[in-house]
Amino acid sequence: MNDFRLVWVLGFFLLLGSCAGNSEKSSSFEKTMRTYEQVIRWGDLEKTNDFLKEPAKFSAARHEKLKKIQVIGYRVLSRTMTRKGMEQVVEIKYTKDASVVVRTITDVQEWNYDEDAERWYLASKVPDFK
Repeated sequence: MNDFRLVWVLGFFLLLGSCAGNSEKSSSFEKTMRTYEQVIRWGDLEKTNDFLKEPAKFSAARHEKLKKIQVIGYRVLSRTMTRKGMEQVVEIKYTKDASVVVRTITDVQEWNYDEDAERWYLASKVPDFK
């Protein structure tokens, strides 16, 4: 009977520890998503490199193009847990070149958690505002 109690108590603490780890990952994901959304919303599109494991190179032409984008809406449509991390589908509304025409893109984001770095990275591409 004592062996059963010991196994049960150990199992309980292992389960509790794994839940805490998932909670930390979840909290980290939420923080990363809020920060990424702010970067997109405020038009700091070059800072999206901070979320990529391998940063993209911005040409002078791309830099000029990004300066003309104004994001006016960012709405999370769905979040799904995948084998590698999380998939988030976002609707982004923006204008371009000081136009009054509102454009909408659907951005499917794939996020992976790096255990060593203890952070989330965007595995998919940064949206291309056409």
